[in-house]
Formats: sequence, C-alpha cells, structure tokens
Amino acid sequence: MKKCIAILGTLDTKGREVAFMKKLIEDRGYRATVIDVGPVGPPGTIPDIPNRDVASWAGYDLDELIEKEKRDRVIEAMGIGARNILLHLYKNRLLDGVIGFGGNQGTAIGAMALKALPFGFPKYLISTVASGNIRPYIGCKDINVVFSVGDFLGGPNPLTRTVLANAVAAVIGMVEYGEMFEKVYHKPNIAITALGNTEKAARYAVELISRSGFQPIPFHASGAGGSAMEELIYEGFIHGVLDLTPHELTEEISGKGIYVPVNPGRLKAAGDVGIPQVVSLGGMEYLCFGPYETIPFTLRKRKIYMHNPYNANVKASTAELKKTAYVMAERLNIAKGPVAVVVPKRGWSVYGAKGGPLFSQGSYDVFVKALKKNLRNGITVLEVDAHINDREFVEQCVDLLVNIMRKEGVRDVDEK
Repeated sequence: MKKCIAILGTLDTKGREVAFMKKLIEDRGYRATVIDVGPVGPPGTIPDIPNRDVASWAGYDLDELIEKEKRDRVIEAMGIGARNILLHLYKNRLLDGVIGFGGNQGTAIGAMALKALPFGFPKYLISTVASGNIRPYIGCKDINVVFSVGDFLGGPNPLTRTVLANAVAAVIGMVEYGEMFEKVYHKPNIAITALGNTEKAARYAVELISRSGFQPIPFHASGAGGSAMEELIYEGFIHGVLDLTPHELTEEISGKGIYVPVNPGRLKAAGDVGIPQVVSLGGMEYLCFGPYETIPFTLRKRKIYMHNPYNANVKASTAELKKTAYVMAERLNIAKGPVAVVVPKRGWSVYGAKGGPLFSQGSYDVFVKALKKNLRNGITVLEVDAHINDREFVEQCVDLLVNIMRKEGVRDVDEK
C-alpha cells in the first residue's frame, strides 16, 4: 500500500492550494487524504473526508454546530474532530505524515489536530501567523512550522506555490528518511533541565550521568521544554529527574515572563508518577522576556541583564521568590517517590553569582528559608558551598540521584 500524507485545510477558502499539494503528493507516488476542516461554505476541491464527517468525529451535527455555537467553539469542535480522525488513521497505520495550513483559523484547527500525534511523527504546519507568538498553537510538540510569507488567496502564486511545494517535499522527506520516536530504552533515562545560564552544570551532569550507566536527556527550561519533559514522564519514558533548572516554576507562580510552562503544574509530574527526583534552583531568581521593549514598564526599575538582543533577564522580587518557594514545597511534599533538594549557596545561575548583575543574597536567603520551613520531613535538603555551575556541585547532585535510583532498583540494564 502506498504511504499516505493527510492535508488539513479549510476548503471553502483554500481549495486550490489543497488541490495543488494533493497533486504534488500523488505525482511523487504517495496517497493524499484531504480533510476539509472548514465549517462553512462549499469546498473548493473534493475532500476525502468532508467537513460534516469532521464535525461528527467531534460529536456534532455540522448544521447544529454552526447554528448554536459561537465561532471559537465551532473552530474548537473542528479541531477536535480532525484530531480524532488523525488519531484513528494513525492507530490503524493508515497515516504516515500530515500537512496542516491556513490563516489564523486554519492554523488553530491544524495545530489542535497535529498536537495529538506522537513525538517524531512527521507533522508540518504552514501558517500566515507563524511570525507571531505561536506557542498557544503548538504547545510543547515537535510540529514543524513555517511562515507562509504570502497569504492564501486565489490559489497558488509564484510565492506561495514555492512554500507549499517545499512543505510537501519536507514531509515526504520525513516520511521516507525520518525516524519515529520509540519508547524503548537500553538504559534508564534521566531528564535534566537547563538554560544558557546553567548550561555548564547541565553539560557536567550529562557527562557524569552517562558514566554512571544511565541515559541523560536534557530539556531546555523555556516553558515548552519543561512541559515536554513532564509529558514524557507521565508517558513512562523518564525514570529519574535531575531538575537543575526549574526556572519555569518562578514564571508560572509569578504569572510573568515568556517561559511560563505550556502545561501548568511544573514540578508535579515526577512526584505523581513516583520516580526519583533531585531538584536544584537554577534560574529561579529571574524572569525572562524578549527584547528590552517587551519588559512591562512596571518591571523596568528592577535589575535587568540582556542575555542577548532578543532575551532579557529581569530579577524576580523577593515576594515572588518567597511565594514560589511555598509552591515548590507544596508540590514536592506530595511526591510519591523519593525527593531531594540541593541548594547552590554561591549562586543559582551565571548572572546570579556573587558580583553578578542579578545577584541578591537577601532574596536567596528568604527563598531557602521559606522552602526549608515548608518541606515535609523526609525530603533531604543539601546546601552546597558552591555555584550551580561548579563541578563539585554537579557531582553532589548526580551522586545523590544515582544513589537514590540504585536504591530504588533503577539500574543500568548491564548491571541487572
């Protein structure tokens, strides 16, 4: 059977573009399944799965949906229907790749559907709004996103046909030569969190964990990274966590910054599942924003350091840190598995070191005092007279986690 690539499009307005991509896919020897996710208007090309079927896969009659629901609910329903169709095709091995595309509405519907597919599955989204903030659309999934440059009106033109053709080529390339993510492992996986400010520590940790017979898997603590890690924890792929950089918790609790977790509840997953975790304080003393002009006026009197022209680090207030410490304690207290906290007494990041632009001993002391006061008995708190990026600090973190994991019976398969 020929491999199949699905196309999600609102055929009432994008029918000619869909027909163009369908022909390209079929000319290259693949099947194309066209799914009409446009809730209104006659389709501009014949779909394989019409919009009425999409609505029914979400539990709606299309006419009633349009008549009774507001526009956002209609779009959501079409996204759910498309998601359910894709999952059905995927589970029955009738799908090898997906292309979603459109304007704001088509992007929303396509992203809702594509997010349901597993990590590693070929998924591509062409969007007229891709140059803006697309985190709400794609969350923490590995969706390939490209800006359409031109708008989709009146069929392919010399500009948009190039973008559409390249999308088809990219998905075919992924289908033929890509690699699916498989939840198999030869060594137990240990997740590590990092930012640029704690990269040195994370690199040491990767080295030491590898030597200990485990597989290190780093995640960038940029909101999406931490959420992706925790999603994989719930799926059983992660066996232990070295949360060197739980920076996202500060932004989640303060409600400020661009690295707020995609999925709320940072620091809950490992505890819910019951796997060992060692937690430190990397990057928790600041908030991240984009270029300087994106920093809210109310925060511009705080200590600020420009990490690069497009990324500002703004000092978190003492009150914000104290509140974050309380929440950290609450979440770690209910963990079903073993937990330890390791505090780097000489600084939580490059910029938070003594003499650094974001250093504040008073804030650190308030945070640590609140954390220790509220953590339950049985949670080890180890204070190390070192900076987070010092090798001696990382060695203590890794040794602690590896010893806990071995005590819990989580070992390198070669040792079993």
